[in-house]
Parts: sequence; structure tokens; C-alpha cells
Amino acid sequence: MSYLGEIRRTPFSSFGTAASGLLIAALMGSIQFIKAVARRRHLAQLGGFDERMLRDIGLTRSDLLDASSGPLWQDPTAVLVVRAVERRAARRMTMREALREAARQDAAHAQRRDRPASGTPVTPRKDDLASCG
Repeated sequence: MSYLGEIRRTPFSSFGTAASGLLIAALMGSIQFIKAVARRRHLAQLGGFDERMLRDIGLTRSDLLDASSGPLWQDPTAVLVVRAVERRAARRMTMREALREAARQDAAHAQRRDRPASGTPVTPRKDDLASCG
């Protein structure tokens, strides 16, 4: 048997793998914690905005309070993004429904305008008649 291509494992090799995995997980967790704290600082800056400025970016004061009420290690921007997207989608849906309703009313008005009044004899218009030759 050849020793080429074989990997010899020591009893501590699995410990090294586990330790490096734990180290990487701890490092990634601390990076996420630092990012969450930095984003909370940005949230505090948003708290200094007036109502008009918050409305311009699609948020309300209660959205900021809800985002800041989470645990310290949780990223508060996720709540703000969800709220802004939901509000934007609701506004778009309202606009679409209003446009559909306006189109329905226009169609109904046009249909009523073209229909003769009851009891009135219908006289064909000149351009409705087919030419007979």
C-alpha cells in the first residue's frame, strides 16, 4: 500500500476543526453584534427627524419605536424595511383600486350616454346604415 494521497489524522485533528468552527462562529457573531449596535445609532439619528422627513422615507415615529424595542443584538433596520415596504405596497394597491373604480365608472357613464332614454324611438344615424349601392 502506498502512502501517497493518504491523510493521517491525529486524535486532536477533530478538536482543531471544532475549535476553528467555534472561533469563526464567535467572530461572525461579534461582527453582527457590532453592526446591530451601529445601526441602532443610525436609528437614534432617525429619531431626530421630524414627522415630514420620516414620512418622506416611508416611516412613522411608531415604526422607530417598534424597531428599537427589540433586543440589543437584533438588527433594527429589518423592522423598518418591512414597515416601509408594506406601506408602499398598500399605497400602490389603493391607487390601483382607485384607477379600476374610475375606469368602471367611466365605462358605465359611457354606456348610459350611448343608450337611448326609455320610451324614445331609436332612429338610426346616417353613418350606421350600410350603403345599398
